[in-house]
Amino acid sequence: MAVSRVTGVPRPAARRAGDYLDKATVVQVAGTLADEVGWSKLTLSLLAKRVDRHVTTLYAHVDSLDALRREVALMAIDELSDTVWKAALARTRDDALRAIAEVYRSFAVRRPGCTSAIAAAFDPADDDYRARAARLAEPVQATFRSFGLDEHAVVVAHRIFSALIRGLVVDPGADVRLSAPERDATFDQAIALFVAGIGSGSWPTAGPDPAR
Repeated sequence: MAVSRVTGVPRPAARRAGDYLDKATVVQVAGTLADEVGWSKLTLSLLAKRVDRHVTTLYAHVDSLDALRREVALMAIDELSDTVWKAALARTRDDALRAIAEVYRSFAVRRPGCTSAIAAAFDPADDDYRARAARLAEPVQATFRSFGLDEHAVVVAHRIFSALIRGLVVDPGADVRLSAPERDATFDQAIALFVAGIGSGSWPTAGPDPAR
């Protein structure tokens, strides 16, 4: 490493042209960093160190930490959506629902920070977030329709499924008394029970309009 003749402080070697930092790279690295250190611990300072830049350089790509978090959340939704769509392709009913549930579980294990980002960044006034969340919901709701549920029941079933996934996947360590195999067994059993209820033909359809 070269040393500055003026300050005597070691200075890093000149960056190569291929080291150009763009917004997409900043967001991707931030997502990986969140997976490693935890969503709540993601900061611009940590990100700057990871990409070997001064923190002020990041403001050329994001306006603030909140803006960075939003971009990571949008990226995470897109990544999860792509995987859910692939899992649901050419599948229906039990097969599709189990495949989708497994995608959520594997994504949470592989990308814990990004999983937390999706839940934490929800803003009903953010049209971009809502559009991407709607894309994520499409294959899930299509699966519920394949069970013969009407639109009212589809919305309710989706809400229950989302709550189940959040409880079992997004915060799988909530019950520290359970070992990893026990949590996996609990997840499998819960999904099996949910599938059995949906496929029973007696899923409740009465109730207030979920859109109200």
